Amino acid sequence: MSGTVAERLFRLLPPRMPLQEKYRLIENLWTHVGPRSRKVLRVGVGTDIDQIIEVVQAHMNDVVVRYTIPPSLEKRFEWLSAGDSQAKQNLLNHFLEHEKTFVVEGARHRIPVLLEHLQSEAGANTHRAAEVLKIGNHELEVAVDRNALAAKLEEPYIVPSWSAPLRQSAAAPSYRWVLWVAGAILVLYLLGHH
Repeated sequence: MSGTVAERLFRLLPPRMPLQEKYRLIENLWTHVGPRSRKVLRVGVGTDIDQIIEVVQAHMNDVVVRYTIPPSLEKRFEWLSAGDSQAKQNLLNHFLEHEKTFVVEGARHRIPVLLEHLQSEAGANTHRAAEVLKIGNHELEVAVDRNALAAKLEEPYIVPSWSAPLRQSAAAPSYRWVLWVAGAILVLYLLGHH
């Protein structure tokens, strides 16, 4: 489907769509255009849990922020600037803030288990253990590593392309929203011909 056809469909369909489907489209677009991050927090076995959680909390506060669909997209698709779209985005941002609190508190309970395991006799053959914290488009891997000395944020290790199977990168564009539009068109078409 060409960009012109997609834009015409976005102008015609959403005002006539059920509110639930319209919200699903808004949520997918909101997620698609939202900020993304991927980091590794490497921590030593003897690192204090409060220090680890402090770094996790600070990082999450820096990257998990309120955002809205950019005005340039709102201008392209006038239906996005309607009040119900803004209300949905406000709710999504509100839930993102709550999710951040739950993820950090969950880490406060799970990371000590990893530390205890690596410090125990049973963990003598374990050299590294990790907990991946995900919030929206953000991912923080907390890697407990015997070779690390303290808590340090790092860029994730990237496997060279010649040694890893092909996979879509986190920064690559996703066109899942086109499938939602095509599905919505099909549903409306079927409803109109019954």
